Amino acid sequence: MPTPAPDTIDHRSAAIDGLRAIAALSVLAFHAWLYSLPTARAGVRDTLGDQIVHEFRLGLVLFFVLSGFLLFRPWVRAARTAGRRPRTGAFYLRRAARIGPAYYACVLGSIALLWPLDRMAGLRLPPAGDLWLFGVFGQNFTESTVLKLNPPLWTLAVEVTFYLVLPVLAWLMLRLPRVRRRSVQLVIPVAFLGVGIAWNWWLAGKGYGIAPTKVLLAMGPYFAAGMIAAVLVDGHELGRRAVGILMAAGLLLVLGDAVWAAREALHGSHDLTLRVVRDLPAAAGFGAIIAAAACSVHRIPGLSWRPLALVGLVSYGLYLWHVPLLLWLRAHGLLPGNTLGALAVVIVPALAFATGSWLLLERPPQRWARHVTGRWHRESTPDDPPAPASATA
Repeated sequence: MPTPAPDTIDHRSAAIDGLRAIAALSVLAFHAWLYSLPTARAGVRDTLGDQIVHEFRLGLVLFFVLSGFLLFRPWVRAARTAGRRPRTGAFYLRRAARIGPAYYACVLGSIALLWPLDRMAGLRLPPAGDLWLFGVFGQNFTESTVLKLNPPLWTLAVEVTFYLVLPVLAWLMLRLPRVRRRSVQLVIPVAFLGVGIAWNWWLAGKGYGIAPTKVLLAMGPYFAAGMIAAVLVDGHELGRRAVGILMAAGLLLVLGDAVWAAREALHGSHDLTLRVVRDLPAAAGFGAIIAAAACSVHRIPGLSWRPLALVGLVSYGLYLWHVPLLLWLRAHGLLPGNTLGALAVVIVPALAFATGSWLLLERPPQRWARHVTGRWHRESTPDDPPAPASATA
């Protein structure tokens, strides 16, 4: 799920990797809490500690906002400078190389690890005849596969849908009159945000099941928050004061969203506003934090810490493998019945799997894709137009 790190490492890309690490580790902590519970049900929040750790789920939102910010930014820069825009074919090839090999290895590994554990409490396996949906990133579109096998994989289906749609959204933005103005560049991301909110409003209280809440339209506001942040800060370099203001405002929004969601959960989470807006306040907060990290002219203490940045470098593999490992450990009686104990047991094998994924399944395909698309760039004349909407379906 994490987007790739830039080729050149500086304090800005280190800070972005630090954010990737925070996102992955927070999701890991959430699942360590969940699978150390006797019943492995997220609705069980009996103590203040349960309520706090449950909100570590917001790491998922951070990943979506990061994708919106980092992937839309090159098109925003092209609009602002009237420069070369990303080639659609190169974008798709790099995205496929980034997520494909590690994802398919994890799907096969999850089947190998978890299929023999069929009747274990907390494990939900899809019908064998529906496993093919994981191969086409279609697991979110049926109740029989969504959140089954390796539950975090639902986010990869959303990411892939975003990758297909993003060049079309960028093409629409670049066709707007006076596109060099920020106010014009904001039209498409704000419209995307509005469509997502409208989708969630239409779903709220209808009882259509969980699948419609796990598709791009439902998660669109989070990607849009990152896209909007990319427009607002493109071309700017931020000093310490501006970075401090953005970081503080972002943290307040994230914490406020977490408190709001936790309080509503105590009353059964029936608030209509929460169902429509969902975690958009946290997404806006993450957008501010990402903007600060990406545009700061100074190193941001903590985020650029090298060990954290190294975890961010392998965060995709950490994200993919941690739940199958937690479930396997639980099935064999090796997972302690508390969050800290579960974290201590799973973190080393999870990082080992993540490092192997990075070295064997992520870095080599990315290098190959950069080589191929770099050759396209050298051999090309002016950019090919982005593929029309029909070509991305």
